[in-house]
Amino acid sequence: MEGDKEKVVEMELENGLIIYVIGVEDLIIHRLESAVVSHPKNPNWTDDYHWAQRMFQIHQDDSEMMDMNYILDAAQKAQVDHIIKKWLNN
Repeated sequence: MEGDKEKVVEMELENGLIIYVIGVEDLIIHRLESAVVSHPKNPNWTDDYHWAQRMFQIHQDDSEMMDMNYILDAAQKAQVDHIIKKWLNN
């Protein structure tokens, strides 16, 4: 698994099953990586880009849900930090 294991969230479903979901930061980064691979020149043409952007917009002001320092560091490592920085400046 890529990403920070400390950011994994445990969720209990209605049927009692427990699932583990990677943190929202890693979900955003993975969607952006997919968007860039699918359309290197225009990643914003992809559904992955739009899902990442929506998740980012929903959680960017919630420091309990999304660690801005972590996402910026992870985005830089994944070479998608220019997208996150663009969103922050809008």
